[in-house]
Amino acid sequence: MSNSERDADFSAQSIDLRSNIYRYTKHWKWYVLSVFIMLVLAYLYLRYATPEYAAEAKIQIIQDKNSASELGVFQDLELLTGPKNKVEDEIEIINSRSHFLDIVKKLKLNVSVNALGKIKDSELYRNKIPFNISFIAPDSLIFNSKYTFYIELSSNNSFGFSEEADETMKTMAFGKNIDSPIGGIIVTPNVSKIDGLKGMRYRISINPVSRVAQYYRSKLILAPSDKLSNIINLSITDPVQEKATDILNLLINTYNQNAVDDRKAIADKTSEFINDRIADIYSNLSTVDQSAEEFKEGRGLVDLQSQTSVNLSVGAESERELQQAQIQLNIASSMKDIIDGESGYEILPANVGISDNNINTITAKWNELVAERNRLLKDSNEKNPVIVNINEQLNSLKRNMQSSLNSMTNNLGLEVNTLSKRLSQVRGRIYSAPGNQRALRDITRQQQTKESLYLYLLQKREESQITFASALPKCKIVDNAYASSPFPVSPRRNAIYLASLIFGLLVPTSIVYIQDLLDNKIHNKIGLEKIVPDIPVLAELPRLSKKENHLVKPNDRSAFGESLRILRTNLDFVLKSNTKNNLGEVIYITSSVPGEGKTFVASNLAMIYANAQKKVLL
Repeated sequence: MSNSERDADFSAQSIDLRSNIYRYTKHWKWYVLSVFIMLVLAYLYLRYATPEYAAEAKIQIIQDKNSASELGVFQDLELLTGPKNKVEDEIEIINSRSHFLDIVKKLKLNVSVNALGKIKDSELYRNKIPFNISFIAPDSLIFNSKYTFYIELSSNNSFGFSEEADETMKTMAFGKNIDSPIGGIIVTPNVSKIDGLKGMRYRISINPVSRVAQYYRSKLILAPSDKLSNIINLSITDPVQEKATDILNLLINTYNQNAVDDRKAIADKTSEFINDRIADIYSNLSTVDQSAEEFKEGRGLVDLQSQTSVNLSVGAESERELQQAQIQLNIASSMKDIIDGESGYEILPANVGISDNNINTITAKWNELVAERNRLLKDSNEKNPVIVNINEQLNSLKRNMQSSLNSMTNNLGLEVNTLSKRLSQVRGRIYSAPGNQRALRDITRQQQTKESLYLYLLQKREESQITFASALPKCKIVDNAYASSPFPVSPRRNAIYLASLIFGLLVPTSIVYIQDLLDNKIHNKIGLEKIVPDIPVLAELPRLSKKENHLVKPNDRSAFGESLRILRTNLDFVLKSNTKNNLGEVIYITSSVPGEGKTFVASNLAMIYANAQKKVLL
């Protein structure tokens, strides 16, 4: 391709590009109008949209580095190393449905009060509500009801009441019982004077607690601050910033309180078990002491230690082993009696001194499932599939625990029998000792066994109470809930204005583009030359309005007159260039569609030729 051809092609492309751009820019007024309208609509939306504010909080999950015991009791036995708390699991617990049900009930979020405006309503919260609402019906009914009514303040003693927005208000007195589908309602003023609030209308909406809890649960955002971090960031948005901070603070407190309640339940059950055992052992110890006293008084015995020290040193080791086995057997038997007598699903004593790690593990798992089952039963019933599944797991654990306890008591029984036989052999070596010494030793052995178990349980009871009283909460509050910004986070002003600006530009652009796609007419000389490039176009006549003269006048210097003169000149050139073919100077003007300007062009062209002929004659 030659340079001239490339230049011509580039020129044609430039002309097409300019024409394509001009196709849109010539409608600049519509662009300005569209952008203006969209910006006005964006302003109106932002003006009357309900803004939402964000509140944030930060907590740290406290890792439990002690034993698996919930109370850390009996650590001297080194039982059960418990797993660390996982941040992911704690996030699920914090965001549980039961927590939000408690929050909605405590903050009374199921009852919302909105001040009605001409265009925009605003929600009121806590002290900003000028009246108090009390319900006669029980909470169980209110928590599951949906009802809306309207109040209009009229004076310090009365107000208007209606169930529909457009219904005529009924005058009611403050403190008077109002009948409604959900029971009696009592409205009392919350301010001393309501002169400045006269005529204000309020909408009071009562919604089911479960629905409100699910709404706020879906708005809560929880995320660890880092992948391996124990710190969790909490955030929530709400039209009332104070409400958002209250929800986060109460959520953290509820989470900690539930964890403390679970530990308290296990501690109480453990203390109850220890107290029962102490009372039983104390009674047996008193009986043994009385028997020793009567035996010594009846036989006049004072101190036999010096007489039996040599023989007892041989059997001391066997006696200690026998005492330990008897302690384990007593504890295992007591635990077995509790399990066999358990008809429901109650918290079991944890870490009472059983040396079998498997039994302690099953007990800890049992208590964890019972605590979870009790928490779910607050908001559900026994037919819940999750509770049924937990019941099956508990039944399985109970069978495993019974089997383990049976095996342990059998083994301990055999061990006690073996140690008793061994001790009998030792006693045989001291057979020559007086019968008084042997009888007194039996009584002393019972004393020591009961006393050691009694002191052991007293110590562990105190340890369990001290451990529970000093137990830390499950999480540490790094930052209490606070308003992250005084400005609303939704709707976003900059984003909405930018979107409206873009949409304002796209609307006219799309309309022009669609019109271009559907346009099948020729509007100018360039368009015609593209269709018939081999046929010359002599001239292009401008469009005339209805008010303009449609006939050209002599010496007319308008654009229309000049265009006709160009047409006449080009026609003369074409006619003269074809005289060699003996063609006559006849101009035939025609069109396939009426109203396209045949008469208009012919008459004005004739007028131009006539004026030109007159000038020649003159």
